[in-house]
Amino acid sequence: MELDYGQIVTQILGFLIVLWIMKRFAWKPLLRVLEDRKARVRSELDEAERRKVDMEKLRQEYEDKLKSIDAEARARLQEAVRNAQKIASEIKEEARADVKEMLGRARDEIERDRAQALVELRNEVVNMAVKASEKILQETLDAEKHRKMIANFIRDLDQVDVKSKRF
Repeated sequence: MELDYGQIVTQILGFLIVLWIMKRFAWKPLLRVLEDRKARVRSELDEAERRKVDMEKLRQEYEDKLKSIDAEARARLQEAVRNAQKIASEIKEEARADVKEMLGRARDEIERDRAQALVELRNEVVNMAVKASEKILQETLDAEKHRKMIANFIRDLDQVDVKSKRF
């Protein structure tokens, strides 16, 4: 195996020429394209980071709004409960007042009925006494008639007493 130095030199010269052509015409544009791409990727990453920060701010604002809405809803609910309790207590007080008024009227009515019953009872006793007096005056009294009349009068009084206890 023998080395051909002419061929080696030719290949080295060809490689250097291709390298010089590449450097002159292709290397700078390739590096420029790579630098442009690197800058574009960097700007896109920066934009993505900025958007991420913006999204985080928006998320935080959204959570804050949700918290404030939740707090407001709780406050309104508590206010509604307080109003309902107030209305319930007002209704209870009105019902108590109505019951007291009805009891007062019932007591007054009972008292009127009782007074009327007493008046009727007195009238009946008076009528009985008058009838008994009429009987006494119309008949002559002997001992036996006298006893019968007294017994009848007492019996009539007992019946009036029983009726008055019903009132």
